[in-house]
Amino acid sequence: MISLAQQVQASLPMQASRWWLAVSGGLDSICLLHLIKQMQQNPAISLPDIKVVHVHHGLQAEADAWLQLVVEQCQTYGFSSHCVKVQIDPRLQQQQGLEAAARAARYQVFEELLESGDILLLAQHANDQAETLLLRLLRGAGVAGLGAMRERRSLGLGYLQRPLLSVSRHSLLAYAQEQKLQWLDDPSNDNEQFERNYLRRQVMPLLQQRWPSLLQRVKTTSHIMQHTQTLLEQVAQEDYQRLNQEVPFTAARLPVAGLLDLSPERRYNLLRWWLQQLGELAPDYVTMEQIDEQVLLASADAQPCLSLAQGELRRAYDELYWLSGQMETARGTQDFVEQEWVWTQALARQPRLAVAAGYLQPVVAGLCLREGDRLRVTLRQGGERCQPQGRAHSQSLKKLLQEYQVPAWQRDNLPLFWVNDQLAMVGNLWICQGFAAEQEGVGWGWSADAKK
Repeated sequence: MISLAQQVQASLPMQASRWWLAVSGGLDSICLLHLIKQMQQNPAISLPDIKVVHVHHGLQAEADAWLQLVVEQCQTYGFSSHCVKVQIDPRLQQQQGLEAAARAARYQVFEELLESGDILLLAQHANDQAETLLLRLLRGAGVAGLGAMRERRSLGLGYLQRPLLSVSRHSLLAYAQEQKLQWLDDPSNDNEQFERNYLRRQVMPLLQQRWPSLLQRVKTTSHIMQHTQTLLEQVAQEDYQRLNQEVPFTAARLPVAGLLDLSPERRYNLLRWWLQQLGELAPDYVTMEQIDEQVLLASADAQPCLSLAQGELRRAYDELYWLSGQMETARGTQDFVEQEWVWTQALARQPRLAVAAGYLQPVVAGLCLREGDRLRVTLRQGGERCQPQGRAHSQSLKKLLQEYQVPAWQRDNLPLFWVNDQLAMVGNLWICQGFAAEQEGVGWGWSADAKK
């Protein structure tokens, strides 16, 4: 019979730059810590560099005792420890509850900690997996939610791994007692006002009594759901490519006509995948119906806007747009500061320049700037006119923006580039007549992507 140590060892990723062990001080993580130490002492096994991370939430009177226990255990085992105190986001706590807010704070620490090649080891076990699946089922989760926790997934610059996900809590308790390990129990686990605690203490014992193989059945179901979700994501990518063949996956717009041509099932699948690529939470079924009724099927002259968790959906010129809440705040006109430079060789040698919630960088046939030119960046004030490159006459900027189908909410935040007091370039839309570099020459172009 395979021992617990052998079972865990078989699931661990040996090819890694470093292992980070997330240790809370409870039974599960203390067992994982001890198992890793036993492996390290085996001369036949070569392990990566090992470090321990402990997140101090400050939510319990015993939090300092957990921290002390983890530090002492790390000193005993010869592992370096990294302890981080976090603050719970009160807004998130109000919206999603204390458990979700604490998890978000914890995972933010983990994500910021991991570097390329690092793997974070978490101690969730088979009982945790069963509870997660049942809770999500009771909340009306779809395929992705019923996949519950994955054994491995990307996190930050590294990966997250759960080597105990096939191990029952009963097995971990037996191991801890056999090895005479010390751990601390979270007193909040006795509070059945929390859904997970009620499920764990009142429901799970009855289910396991009636169905002894419950944990194995949950494991099978979660794997089936994970595989199904992978298939749904592949279908979403194929649908996206058909709708936006020349646009990258992260483009924050979709054609409304193409979406409405899809069946509701495929449309909802594509929208969930697309929004998640953009950093939005996957909408539930009710929200999907609201997107249909309030945005996609709104009258042609409407300017619909639907608020989501991390941003909002709008429709303009038969396109569906997602706007990040953070992006809109960062690009608000009230925060804009007019910028001005006298162009020099030193500026021309820069790989990029931070300008108006984005940056300027060298591009072929971009804006031509010569030494001594006065470059000024403003926002639209009204009444501007210009002549885009290749046009025979100048027109009002307002009419040009309408012609280019720039959504109304983007127009006031679009930077205008003036060279020697003449409008020379409008955002990333066009360069005005007489201000473009030669066809093969290098000029300057603006991008709204401030992350690059």
